[in-house]
Amino acid sequence: MNIKERIMKEQQKKFKNLMMCTRDIESIKLEEVYCKDLYTLKVKQLDVNYIEPYMIYAIFVQLLEFNHTYKPMEKILYEIPFKYKNIYGVFSMKKFGLNLGISNVEEDLLKDLFKKLNSASKIAESLLRPLINEAIDNGEITIENQTGLLKQRYLYFRRTVKKIHDEIENNEDYPVGSIAYGLNRKVNLEKEIIFNTQAMLDAYFSFQEHLLILLLPFTKIDYKTEPIPKIINSNWSDKFKKIFELENNRKLLKYYEALKNLKEIRNKHAHGGFEKGNGSLIAHIKGVGAIPVEVPSQPDEVFSFLLIKGVKYKEMCEIIDRFEEFLYQSEWNRAIKIVESIPEIRFDAEYVSELKWAVTSDENLEYFLEKESYIYDREANMDW
Repeated sequence: MNIKERIMKEQQKKFKNLMMCTRDIESIKLEEVYCKDLYTLKVKQLDVNYIEPYMIYAIFVQLLEFNHTYKPMEKILYEIPFKYKNIYGVFSMKKFGLNLGISNVEEDLLKDLFKKLNSASKIAESLLRPLINEAIDNGEITIENQTGLLKQRYLYFRRTVKKIHDEIENNEDYPVGSIAYGLNRKVNLEKEIIFNTQAMLDAYFSFQEHLLILLLPFTKIDYKTEPIPKIINSNWSDKFKKIFELENNRKLLKYYEALKNLKEIRNKHAHGGFEKGNGSLIAHIKGVGAIPVEVPSQPDEVFSFLLIKGVKYKEMCEIIDRFEEFLYQSEWNRAIKIVESIPEIRFDAEYVSELKWAVTSDENLEYFLEKESYIYDREANMDW
């Protein structure tokens, strides 16, 4: 049973709505279009509501079963000819985006066509939702690899903090007559350290949570019993414990505890500057005065917006560096090399099997990465 047959069986009423919405758009043969004089337009540059190329394909090919060609030549993924009212057109997905070849570029006609397509897109999205959820449950998904960009953000803030630290250390003695300026400058630099250190921690844990999800295919986790969206929505601590099987890997425990302490520093400012529980409250006791509800057990590891002495930048970096060094020397080394090298991670059973094979030896890893690079280059350049 193909997609259309299944949808017609399970969602007949919605499918009829799609047919009604697109009734003015007819399927024709490609030669009927290319015998006309056509204007070639880049869809993204048109003054219309844009529709994604995959949705054009889903509506016309998968649901309406229009005539089309798929990978007819290099640099073209598909061509879908159609007739709308008195105009002839063809959608073609090319290397640099979605194109529309059309016999009439009257503005009102184009806007009317894309208005119908956007309405059809909303119906199609609703029709495909059960299939999408089913694919997610089965792990038949791809996640774009953003670890490179996220790590760059972390390193940017880390370098920024170091630069400010260096400026403070190199300017402790100010010339006579500029003491006030020097003190004000130092206070402002200390604030910059606090703000940028917070941003550094935000960026690092964002990078690490993304990395943990991309390492999922290398684990024994069953996506049907533990859905991927549920794991993604879990907190950093749960992700870390689950992916690295912390209960069975005691070597990781000390790194986890050290990172957890950094996470608590980051969390305070990620949640409006409040400590956990009652930690930010000050109680008023008659005869005693105002006292903190909870006294920090490790005051050296907590910093505020006012105190620079608590921002132990070098110690924070050492904790992160020691953990990353450990990972690169652990059994996760090859998996991390894969994540660092490919633009996306698939979670389907066949690809997961390839990934797990790739990490069994350096030779397999090299072969896998070369193959993935070749396939990616071909797909990106549309070299069929």
